[in-house]
Formats: sequence, C-alpha cells, structure tokens
Amino acid sequence: MRRFRHWAYLNEEGKKLYGEIFPDGQVPVLSMIPQMANLGESETPERVYIVYIEELSSDQFKAIVDLIAEKFKAPRSIIEAEFKNNGIPLREKLVSGAGTNHPGFFV
Repeated sequence: MRRFRHWAYLNEEGKKLYGEIFPDGQVPVLSMIPQMANLGESETPERVYIVYIEELSSDQFKAIVDLIAEKFKAPRSIIEAEFKNNGIPLREKLVSGAGTNHPGFFV
C-alpha cells in the first residue's frame, strides 16, 4: 500500500458510466494532477487521470475491462493487457475534482 493516496471524484456524467463500479464516486488515481494523453484515434490530447490499479478490487478491475471491451468491441485480453501495461485513463471531463492526503500538496 502506498504512503499517500490520491483520488478523483466522478461527476454526474462519470457516475452514469462508472457509478456501479464506484458507488461512492471516488476513484483511486496515481496523482491528483491530471496529465495529457492521446486516447483512441483522436489526434488531440486530452487531460486524464490514471486510475491506480493496485487500489482497485479484482471485481472493479474486471468490470472496467468488461465495460471498455464491450463498448469498443475489442477482445477482453487485449484491453486487460493494455491497462496493465499503460494504466487506465479516466477523462478529466468525467471528474468534478480530485483530492489527496499528501501534506505536500497543501503547503
């Protein structure tokens, strides 16, 4: 377990997509500071948070993989491998805010 936690809060749109997986609307992320990433076939980078897989339950991870595999009609094994190698991006537009218990972010 890591020393300090970071999380993102799902907004209403995010809860519609992931509310069953994260009933409290709180998603563990690597950092409360979003980063830029190219998602899908878009050439325009988007701001994303990277979900911290180690703090997900196996059921949560499986549910995310299943959801994305179904949405994009892609093999589950490829989605799972991609997420394990590169992390799970969470679009900033699906988040209302982020938090941490790291005191360095408050000084």
